[in-house]
Amino acid sequence: MPVNVQRLGADFYAFSGHKMLGPTGVGVLYGRRAVLERLEPAWGGGEMIKEVWIDHAQWNDLPWRFEPGTPPIAPIVGLGAAVEYLSEVGMEAVGAHEQALCRLTLELLAKNDDVIIYGPRNPEIKGAVVAFNVRGLHPHDVAHLLDQEGIAVRAGHHCAMPLMRRLGVVGTVRASFSVHTIPGEIEFLTKALSNLNLML
Repeated sequence: MPVNVQRLGADFYAFSGHKMLGPTGVGVLYGRRAVLERLEPAWGGGEMIKEVWIDHAQWNDLPWRFEPGTPPIAPIVGLGAAVEYLSEVGMEAVGAHEQALCRLTLELLAKNDDVIIYGPRNPEIKGAVVAFNVRGLHPHDVAHLLDQEGIAVRAGHHCAMPLMRRLGVVGTVRASFSVHTIPGEIEFLTKALSNLNLML
């Protein structure tokens, strides 16, 4: 999904590297200059100070005042490589591929009466994630059974406990796709879900 943080008028906008094929432990925080200039750093370290006197210090220019100490160089290089790779593939192509996979997943899951799908049914606004449950089974049990078939999904509250309470569930199973996911893997997932009773 294309995002223009300036058009949104966002003060801050963050994303994690591992959600876009990069390594864990690194991400990006965009901050609007006017807001950043008013903020005081929350912690200290090298490179964030421009000058030091006996009784006070002067913060460094942006963005260095908010980047104390040695940065995580290897993860940053990895994130840069992920950005380059996705740029070469083309974000429009990535989006179209993920929408097609999402559409296929929703269509195939809708054929299974035991599956409850959460969230919008329009792949154009949904992104590359489908959350669902299987009637009568705990999400963790579904994930475990799928794992035995070689299918990796996430199960739980996905850092969204208030949403799970609102939905009235303990959690959901989450299938997510990337540029490397192929339609056959979606078909394998939905076939395995249809055969869950045979796995019990």
